[in-house]
Amino acid sequence: MPQADSLRLTTDTATVLSDSIQKSDSLAAIDSTALVDSLKIHIIRGFEGIPHPSLPSSESWVFGTFLFLFVILLISALRGSDWITESIRTFFQVKERSSIFSKTTMNNFQSRLLLTIFSTCIFSLYAYYLHFEPKSGFHISTYMLFCLATSGFVLFKLMFFQLIGYVFLDNTSLKLARESYFNVIYYLGIVLFPLLIFQIYFPTSLNHFTGVVSLIICIIAAFLVTIKLFQIFFRKIVASFYILLYLCTLEILPLILLFKVFQVIVLIV
Repeated sequence: MPQADSLRLTTDTATVLSDSIQKSDSLAAIDSTALVDSLKIHIIRGFEGIPHPSLPSSESWVFGTFLFLFVILLISALRGSDWITESIRTFFQVKERSSIFSKTTMNNFQSRLLLTIFSTCIFSLYAYYLHFEPKSGFHISTYMLFCLATSGFVLFKLMFFQLIGYVFLDNTSLKLARESYFNVIYYLGIVLFPLLIFQIYFPTSLNHFTGVVSLIICIIAAFLVTIKLFQIFFRKIVASFYILLYLCTLEILPLILLFKVFQVIVLIV
């Protein structure tokens, strides 16, 4: 039979154990609370990283677009090497009669179609680059809108040539005018292709130089279009008036309208 002292000792021991257990639980609670608080402090002390700016040189889709256009250019050159060589050789001449060795083939048609797509994409990308603002970012969706506007301009030119040809011109003059005009557009796109790559991926300190060179090339292309029109249609002095009227109403004004559309796209996107 246990004695009273042993019972008191057992009770005291149990009390001490319960107190130690409670203290250990409180310490564990304190430690877990302190750990959570320290984590919160570390989380609060963190800061958001600075996002990488959306620039033409940092966008992967821009590089992919250049690669895609380069492949299109190579395929077009391989499929239409005959008419490209002939057009370069007779660039400043007007052939009243087609060569007996030249013929329109499916390869030539595909080559011209690919060059049209190539030039449209290059002009659209160059226009987007000129209207680009760093705060708005350089996005492929906006570029597609630029391509859509430029494609509408090209379709307008094709429809205009067909309309003028049916009303005022014979088939030979119409074909010469259409081919001469689009040949200038093709070569302009080919020349602007490396200049645009240079402007995007090379130091910005050289952008002014490449911009001036591009402007000069565009002015030269405009003069070439004018020269070809005079070579094809100039028969009398009075014809110069109609040629100048054509240039003002159906070359300069549509270009101004196209750039206005580009500005609207930049504002609404």
